[in-house]
Amino acid sequence: MKTAWSDGNAKKEVIAPLSLIVSAFARVFDARKTLTPQLRTDCGDTDLILIDLGLNKCRLGGAALAQVYGQIGNAAPDVDDALLLRAFFGAIQELNAAGRILAYHDRSDGGLFVTVCEMMFAGRCGVGLDLGALGNAHTPIEVLFNEELGAILQVRRAATGAALHTLAAAGLGSACHVIGSANDGGKLTIAAGR
Repeated sequence: MKTAWSDGNAKKEVIAPLSLIVSAFARVFDARKTLTPQLRTDCGDTDLILIDLGLNKCRLGGAALAQVYGQIGNAAPDVDDALLLRAFFGAIQELNAAGRILAYHDRSDGGLFVTVCEMMFAGRCGVGLDLGALGNAHTPIEVLFNEELGAILQVRRAATGAALHTLAAAGLGSACHVIGSANDGGKLTIAAGR
């Protein structure tokens, strides 16, 4: 973005930063239904479900990892199917209304690795991940650090089947993977599965 103006006879201009943050607000009808990234270890056995709206593309273009190495990458994550994104929103609302989601965090800056770490920090707990659960042809680096659209949900293990059913009914079945669980250990363990 660029703004130009005149101040008397002097012409001035300002070029905005390369990123733009847009904030919004909406009315909340029940604050108790707010989703947070804080993992819970006080609810018995739980599962972490990855909803991968990138559908296993693992594009690293523009990712924080690429930037650390001074690279841009070739293909950047994108919204390839707006209807899938819409279905995702509806399914999350349905699961939240049913009280099935214990913790929620979008996968974004830093990818799956950073998302899970942020959830661990919020919950002051550990996580065991199984990347083999993704049935992935990609490297662990691609899986852990791509910034494709998606989210991690924590659900009670007894409700995992019902949550997956709701997600599948919304057309998200192929995007959903049970990838691990929270624990009291305080450490992140990752099984690559390859």
